[in-house]
Amino acid sequence: MQQRKGGSDLMPWFALDDGFDTHPKVRKAGNAAIGLFCRLGVHAAKHLTEGQLDGSIVRDYGTPATVRKLITVGLLHSHGHTCGRCEQPTEDGYIIHDYLDYNRSRAQIESAREHARKRQQKGRSRQRSERNSRDSDAILDSNSRENESSFAPNSRENEPLFGDETAGHGSTSRRDTHEGEAVVPSPPLPAQPQVVDAVREGAGSSSRPPGPDGPAPIDDAGFTVTDGMRRWAHRDGYAALIDIDHSTAQFVSHYRSTGAHRKSWPDAWQKWIRDDAKRAADRGQRPPSNVIALPTGQTLTGTDAKVAGWMAIAQQLRQEGDPA
Repeated sequence: MQQRKGGSDLMPWFALDDGFDTHPKVRKAGNAAIGLFCRLGVHAAKHLTEGQLDGSIVRDYGTPATVRKLITVGLLHSHGHTCGRCEQPTEDGYIIHDYLDYNRSRAQIESAREHARKRQQKGRSRQRSERNSRDSDAILDSNSRENESSFAPNSRENEPLFGDETAGHGSTSRRDTHEGEAVVPSPPLPAQPQVVDAVREGAGSSSRPPGPDGPAPIDDAGFTVTDGMRRWAHRDGYAALIDIDHSTAQFVSHYRSTGAHRKSWPDAWQKWIRDDAKRAADRGQRPPSNVIALPTGQTLTGTDAKVAGWMAIAQQLRQEGDPA
């Protein structure tokens, strides 16, 4: 007679199948009583009463005659009924016959509603997360373009002011000797073995020994090489040309000895690394005009190299039988 459980998850329906109009009980009850039956069924579905009806609602919707007809044909039960399949209503109430056989219970409808609510909430959260992700990507892309545009002028400002031969002097400068140019031997570094380890471990500068007049500005600033600075050196290829830890130790030692101030120590460190890498690259490309290697593996420079070169030429001429 009534349609089995189904329909929308959010809205309850009072189910009637396509054979309801010709059912014997329906034909016997008549149109007026069946109209009341439909109204009572919709009321029960709307308020999730599971077929239970308050007596005042039944009397308000129908007449005593239509109510009696529904009870007579077995579509509606009053208190004290003898149907073994339906629960007893309240003393003043009624219950629709076999309501839960064709319609969903209150628990089923509420569970479906909760499931739909969670599904909608999950969908909204996913959409919100996707929007936030797109917004974050747009912000990062914008910041990246701004950083790239601002990096170019900074790079030009950090380029060395003088050529590689000397640091702006007529003769070899302290910087050139300190950096280890091949023309002039480099002096030994100060005996501070803990500096390289401290830089490699990212320790703060406060643990390093102070100068004769107290901590140097580089120590007061707490300079340290971060993981990001190291990634920059590897990303731009500088780490392939020089030893980053050794160059950093020279950088720290140099600024401790000079006591110079820098507005940004990370920027000064990057400039130092770029300069070291440039010199290393130039040394690798420049032919060693005043260096000669001996069979023992030892190298000679300056006057020693010239004398050894002339002696090698003389030896070659003797071997070829030249009278000179």
